[in-house]
Amino acid sequence: MKIRNSPKFGFAVFLATTAMVSSLSAQSKAPRPFDVVIDDPKLPRVLLIGDSISIGYTVEVRNLLAGQANVHRPKENCASTKQGLEKIDKWLGDKRWDVIHFNWGLHDLKYINERGRLGDPKDPKFNQQVPVEQYRKNLKKLVIRMEKSADVLIWRSTTPVP
Repeated sequence: MKIRNSPKFGFAVFLATTAMVSSLSAQSKAPRPFDVVIDDPKLPRVLLIGDSISIGYTVEVRNLLAGQANVHRPKENCASTKQGLEKIDKWLGDKRWDVIHFNWGLHDLKYINERGRLGDPKDPKFNQQVPVEQYRKNLKKLVIRMEKSADVLIWRSTTPVP
């Protein structure tokens, strides 16, 4: 009890609180995948389009290409080719891209039930969200659209389908 009333305890609480607030402040200033990127007009423009896997590597790609490229991504999970067809024009915007790095597939090819829950492909209650043939057609349409907006397209194969 006496320790809590001591000046040393008060100072320790002050230091701990300051450290915690400083840590939280630093975290809030840390780069995030959906941060707005201000283009350096001297550098190439790169667009990353993909699902949550690409969200996870966006900041690292920006760090690796710092001073070499302006690395952008849509401000959302690009999920499936179905969503891609609905939003590709919004994601591409009205400026030309030097490179578009894209991947779709995981959300298309996963097996889900009528409530959208993941399941076993062998269970007849679960179907692919976008059947393979439709995925192929969607991907072709997306590539044709992206070719109109970029000098180089790079496709990354998807992660294993659950």
